[in-house]
Amino acid sequence: MPPYLIACDFDGTITRRDTLHLIIDAFGDRGVWDALEPDLRAGRMTLERAMETEFATVRATPDEVRAMVRERAGVREGFPEFVRWARDEGHRVEVLSNGFASVIGDLLAQAGLGDLPFHSHDIEFRPEGARIVWSARGERCTLCARPCKRHDLSGLGHDGPVAYVGDGISDRCVAGAADVVFARDGLAEWLRERGEDFIPYEDFHQVRAGLEARPVARGRAA
Repeated sequence: MPPYLIACDFDGTITRRDTLHLIIDAFGDRGVWDALEPDLRAGRMTLERAMETEFATVRATPDEVRAMVRERAGVREGFPEFVRWARDEGHRVEVLSNGFASVIGDLLAQAGLGDLPFHSHDIEFRPEGARIVWSARGERCTLCARPCKRHDLSGLGHDGPVAYVGDGISDRCVAGAADVVFARDGLAEWLRERGEDFIPYEDFHQVRAGLEARPVARGRAA
C-alpha cells in the first residue's frame, strides 16, 4: 500500500458527539439552528453565516466549555489506535475541521494525541456572546463557492493517494478531492443520493480495515 494522506473531519467523525452541538445545547440556543437549517440546506444561507448567528447566543467561559466537552464529546472507537497504526505504516494523518482550535486541541490532548496536526477555525467565548474567528482559507472555492476544506487539503503538499473521513456538510466538497472516502451520517446520505462511491464506517477499526483492503481509487475531482 502506498503512503496515504488520511484527512479526518473532527466533529462527529473523530468525536462521538459533535462538539459544536454540545456547546450550543449547554450554553446557547439550539432553536436558532433549527430555524436556519432549511435555508442552509437549500443553499439560501452560508454555513459560516449560520454558525455566526448560532454561536452569538453562547455565553460561557473557555474553561466551562472545555470541561463540558471533555465530559460529553467522547472519541470515536479505535481512533487513537488508528493514528498509531497509520504512523507505523508510514501514512500521514491530518485533521481538517470546521470547529474550534481551543476545543479540538484540548480534546486531542486528552486522548493522548496532542501532537496530531489539525487545521480549523477558533472562537472567542465572551459574556456578550461568542465570536467565531475564521481561519484563512483563501479565495472561495470555485466548486462550492465557499472558503472550504479543499484549501487546507491542497496546502498539505501530498503527492500520493488521499483518503478522507467525514460525516457532514463541511465535508462534501473536500471529499471530491480524495481517492477514497469513508462516510457516515449526512455525508454518506449526500454521496449516496448522487451515486458517489464511498465506504461506510461507524468506527476507526472499519476505516483501517478499508484502507488495508486497498480500495480502488475512484479518481479525484479537479
